[in-house]
Amino acid sequence: MENIGRDLLEMRRVALAEPHVAAIREAGTEMRYPAGTIVVRPGDPVDHFFYVEEGEIEVLNSFTGERLIDATLGPTQFMGEVSFLAGGSWSMGFRAARDTRVIAVPRTEMLTLMAHIPEMSDLIITVLAARRRKQLEMGLSSLVLIGEESHRDIRQIAEFASRNRLPHMSYPLGSAEARAVALSCAADPDRPAVIFGKDTVVTDPTPATIARLIGMNQELVDDEAVDVLIVGGGPAGVAAAVYAGAEGLRALVV
Repeated sequence: MENIGRDLLEMRRVALAEPHVAAIREAGTEMRYPAGTIVVRPGDPVDHFFYVEEGEIEVLNSFTGERLIDATLGPTQFMGEVSFLAGGSWSMGFRAARDTRVIAVPRTEMLTLMAHIPEMSDLIITVLAARRRKQLEMGLSSLVLIGEESHRDIRQIAEFASRNRLPHMSYPLGSAEARAVALSCAADPDRPAVIFGKDTVVTDPTPATIARLIGMNQELVDDEAVDVLIVGGGPAGVAAAVYAGAEGLRALVV
């Protein structure tokens, strides 16, 4: 079984230290997924951290239902995306390839653990950041743009995704890949489209719509006071916010 580790496909599995695992077990709840069960779907809120105790979890191709890549998650590894840090949505689906047992920790409790155990936090953030980097390099995402070259609105979404380092795939209108994705979603293969997972064809394709879809939008109160303003929502920026929270500070990442 290949492993999703620091660099998703290339680097060795990096295990959490036993005291860290003990803290995760104490904070979380055991959950079991029979083989073939969907663990999360694209667009689901990233509201839990999953530590794998037994079994195997695979990344799912949302459009074909097949395994997306050869790498899988096994015991001592954890399932997560960098959007976990800021409270976004899953960009890909995950499925139990075998009978699987995990420890699921609610996001707020896990962030508290990470804030109080810097060594664990550093490792988790490093792994999540590497996974995002590999997603961007390989175009691993359930967000698909069709016809970017011929439709201004979709081109704006592509620019928005690139600026914000959001994994996505872009196919020319009429290409075999575009037709396959469109037909899997019962969409018109001859029209430009924005598709997120098999069940969502975006009818109002704007950057704001995509931000809401993937959980990037934040409702802010105009006169709300914060202690720390962090510019840059990458892993380092979000990590700074996690540590600020551990010190009792209110942080805003933009």
